[in-house]
Amino acid sequence: MSDLNLLRYYTRLAPMGTDQEIKIALADVANTLFTSTRHARNLLGDMHKLEWLSWHPKVGRNQRSTLRLNIELSDLKARLATKQIEQGKYEKALSILDNDERIFGQLLQSTSGASIREGRLHIQLTYKRPFEKLVPHQLHRSSERYLIRQIYCCLVSSDFDGQLQPQLAHHWQHDEKALEWTFYLRPGLTFHNGQPIDAHSIANLFTRLAELDHYHPDLDHLLHVSAPMDNKVVFQLSQPDKGFGGLLSGIKFSIQPLQQLQENYQGSVIGSGVFEVIEHSNTKLCMQAFEHYYACRALTDLVTIWQLDERELKQKQIETNHPEKQTGHACHYYLTSELDEQADPEQQTRIEDGCMFLLFNQISANPLTSEQQRYLSGIITPDSVYQQLDHDGKTFGSEHAYNILPNWHKVVRPEPEKVELPSELSIAVYDYNALVNCANAIAKQLHALGIKVTVNVYSFRELNRRSEMHQLHETLIVHNINLDDNRHSSAYSSLFHNPILQASIGDKAQGWLCESLKHLRKETPLNLYLDALEPIASSLINQYLILPLFHHRQTLRFHGVLKDVALTNWGWPDIRNVWSAD
Repeated sequence: MSDLNLLRYYTRLAPMGTDQEIKIALADVANTLFTSTRHARNLLGDMHKLEWLSWHPKVGRNQRSTLRLNIELSDLKARLATKQIEQGKYEKALSILDNDERIFGQLLQSTSGASIREGRLHIQLTYKRPFEKLVPHQLHRSSERYLIRQIYCCLVSSDFDGQLQPQLAHHWQHDEKALEWTFYLRPGLTFHNGQPIDAHSIANLFTRLAELDHYHPDLDHLLHVSAPMDNKVVFQLSQPDKGFGGLLSGIKFSIQPLQQLQENYQGSVIGSGVFEVIEHSNTKLCMQAFEHYYACRALTDLVTIWQLDERELKQKQIETNHPEKQTGHACHYYLTSELDEQADPEQQTRIEDGCMFLLFNQISANPLTSEQQRYLSGIITPDSVYQQLDHDGKTFGSEHAYNILPNWHKVVRPEPEKVELPSELSIAVYDYNALVNCANAIAKQLHALGIKVTVNVYSFRELNRRSEMHQLHETLIVHNINLDDNRHSSAYSSLFHNPILQASIGDKAQGWLCESLKHLRKETPLNLYLDALEPIASSLINQYLILPLFHHRQTLRFHGVLKDVALTNWGWPDIRNVWSAD
């Protein structure tokens, strides 16, 4: 008899109590189990072998035997549900647990990691919130961008040092003036649904992208895209762009079917990358390796990421805000399990390429004067905000920021003169815990100065929408920038195409910023972008338009379930390269 059938009978015995000797006749046990004495004897024998209970029968009619239940019913259900989860039978596991999602979530976390199921390597993870629809042509938070990178490919990628690498295109070139860029595609490329990827489909895709508002700043210099051959795509520009290949390595330029751009598109997500989506709901995301991926197939066969309320988790597996501030060198490469006694604890964290910062909103209903901005910049500092967070018990893994990227030079400004501040201020922020905590800490600092402060929390998408529509009227904005794996191009885009930053700095500064960035792309090759961007970002800080606060210290924790896993730029594990020797 299966364990699940035996559980039904054990449930009927459970009210007798565990860890105590019970004197009972076999006939009474049979009555409790609603079965015959013969069947009851077999059931007790089976459960005795499994050590769920101890059964010591006495010989003779109506003799009272000894019964001892060894396991609490809840513990037994958890044990059996765990077995089902490990086999990927999630619905059965939930049924065993009487649909208790809290316990189910705890078991999901305890069974997370890599496992072999029917000869296939499966990774199971948990995350604190559901993911939005994974399409490249919308603005997304960091975790969605990471997943989009797993599901889609670009024509090319750009590495840590800003060098272009082949993806769907195996070769590329541009003319002397960088006005014409040509990409040559690999043969036999297909989307996840089997639809071919050729030069014509890519030309049509970029022609349509150039018409979307979200792409205007990036492609305002694109004259047209053509496909003179099935494997050849030509981009003609109106202005030189030495880093155009890097632009196309961005997540928003991932290659997707043209029909997926339709506003009313309701079909499944169709990508071109190493993993394809087989299920996406508010409770989980399931992906499997794409067998016809252009390069090396993923070592991992299946990935399931469950959405769980982080308050129910004893330990978060993927987090970018570990509560303790740490010192020392951050690791940019591999992590080792916490249970490995030989592991260097510094190998479990890294400083992100990005920054949390405060914006002085120039289009607010009552913008601050330049003198007030200077004065507040001397009051609201990384150190003062951290002290308030520490007082509130809201600290997170971070390093003080004095520029947008941690490797850029520290911007130092003179001590400002004291000026009179408004009696009321407002702060806008999107619903990310670390940002909200910072906004509240700043509000408390200002309250101590006698200023009434209102903190308005929006969704990520709503905050961006309000900025694009020039409807974000709060005095201050707490925001962040996180670079993607294409660091150089991503740093450029974070300044050139950031609706919140662009809108809040005011028309004059915004015009200067755009012209500076357009000049940069005319004259600067991709691998020199970071050096060229540093003085531009520093100018925004020196003009008291941006106030850097913190660089996140990203932490990956897997409690022994994944070992020697690369930590990507998003703070997520490199799931495509997880493998098992078993």
